[in-house]
Amino acid sequence: MPSHVKDYTFQLAEKAIDDYRNVKVICVGAGYSGICTAIRFPQRIANLSLTIYEKNADLGGTWFENRYPGVACDIPSPAYQFTFESWSQWSEFYSSGQEIQQYLKMVSKKYGAEKYIKKRHMVTGATWKEDEAIWSVEVRNLETGEVFTDTCDFLVMATGILNQWDWPDIPGLKDFQGKLLHSADWDDSYDVRDKEIALIGGGSSGIQILPAIQPIVKRIDHYNHSKMWIASGGFAAEEAFRRNPTGGNSKYTPEELEAFRDDPLSYLKYRAYVESLLNTVHTVTWADSELARESEKIFRESMKQKLATKPEVFESMNPSYPPVCRRITPGPNYLESICKANCEFISTNIKRIHMNGIETADGKVRNVDAIITATGFDTSYLPRFPVTGRGGLSLEQVWDDPYPEAYVSVFARSMPNYMIYLGPNGAPPSGSTVLAIESQCEYIIKCIQKCQREGYRTMEVKHDALKAFSGYIDSYMPRTVYSKPCKSWFKRGLSEGRVVALFPGSATAFRQMLMHPRWEDFHFTPAEDTTVNSFGWLGVAMTRGEMDKSAPTPYLDSIDVPPIPGMI
Repeated sequence: MPSHVKDYTFQLAEKAIDDYRNVKVICVGAGYSGICTAIRFPQRIANLSLTIYEKNADLGGTWFENRYPGVACDIPSPAYQFTFESWSQWSEFYSSGQEIQQYLKMVSKKYGAEKYIKKRHMVTGATWKEDEAIWSVEVRNLETGEVFTDTCDFLVMATGILNQWDWPDIPGLKDFQGKLLHSADWDDSYDVRDKEIALIGGGSSGIQILPAIQPIVKRIDHYNHSKMWIASGGFAAEEAFRRNPTGGNSKYTPEELEAFRDDPLSYLKYRAYVESLLNTVHTVTWADSELARESEKIFRESMKQKLATKPEVFESMNPSYPPVCRRITPGPNYLESICKANCEFISTNIKRIHMNGIETADGKVRNVDAIITATGFDTSYLPRFPVTGRGGLSLEQVWDDPYPEAYVSVFARSMPNYMIYLGPNGAPPSGSTVLAIESQCEYIIKCIQKCQREGYRTMEVKHDALKAFSGYIDSYMPRTVYSKPCKSWFKRGLSEGRVVALFPGSATAFRQMLMHPRWEDFHFTPAEDTTVNSFGWLGVAMTRGEMDKSAPTPYLDSIDVPPIPGMI
């Protein structure tokens, strides 16, 4: 061999080609994403050690934490469930939070997910250890107060987007001597019945709380100065209207539920129909599209009609921006509740809060027994605990320079072996979020499998690839309604600026993109036994099933027979 030619020969590892190395994964959070991880990772990844740390006393994520009256999903029930576990017995078209959490618990128990979940364990920090190529994760046991360190090869974040709340910055808020409630930290022991209540905020939480408590309170002052769209039926309006022409949420009848239970195929067809309604409206997000113009006309007329007895409220709400520029909600019975005699809609800004009530900018003071703040969450995307990646660079620094970004919403810069569910630009604007979560789960699995199979210690997105994906976002978004001026958590609570929450496309396009990872977009570092020859992972080039005769013909287990032309 000439001296200038590298010698690629090496000592073969005495292993089968499919004897994959052990990998340890830590996942943070046990909502939809964490539960999907607990089900799919053990199914698909060999020699896996998996731990899921959940800070709450039970699984479910946002559906465990949010317990306010009227909490519900704004996506129809048939589309807000795992593709592999259809539940036909949802009681309502838009499921309550409590019912969604029970569904998640049922699924977790059925598929054995809970054995991987450690509840009441809060992750308080994570640091990449370069020399060892592992993540060091600091965890606090909330039951005992013990703080300990765990380590893993891959760290997966399933903490969600909207899970960190705070009180609104209103002068005198803490001086109030009545009951102070927040939609994200609801006190179940407090009974609002026959009380005089102030409800602050017109986001999705406030829109759900109002119709839930208006019939039972003595009086409710609803403070909301936002311009907003209330979309009757949302973007499954066709089915929502068929079920309930008045625009309220509708319960499935006993006869429907019985039919769904007795004929599962009929329910699957119904589910496909509802999901098809959600998956065929993406052009409503395109500025000046026919569907966007048509939706604006329909929604405005519906709002005007429902607020006919209080036209001043319609004038206060009437938006100048197109639908879906902000998060849109079906808002069953919200507008109708505003029109009730015991509800006062107040669009005047709040000046300050006193011991017994709220003073608005016009000097008027309204005394109340309780104040409910439904004022949203932290939308900064900053991590909930310190995360330090390669070279001592923190994720907070990475996402503050100049905005949060992640390659295909999963990989952040300078964070090897660190994957994120619903990261920056990871929430699809149309279709089901659950489909997006499942798609990301399968993508992350493929990444871990590649490293495990081919002997890579680390994978990290290339800077050019990250910037290319961000460039696509910046090229796509100007054609959408999200580029219009409207204050939204899609833009980190700003009226204008970069859209950091939404994927530039539909949920089905998101799924299609993630089905085929672009390995050329990553830096891979090899394990020690593959540094001489990158094919060292082949071992002795036999499968384990051949060597121990347990599965000598795996290719016969799933034969794909091609179609014959002319045959049905």
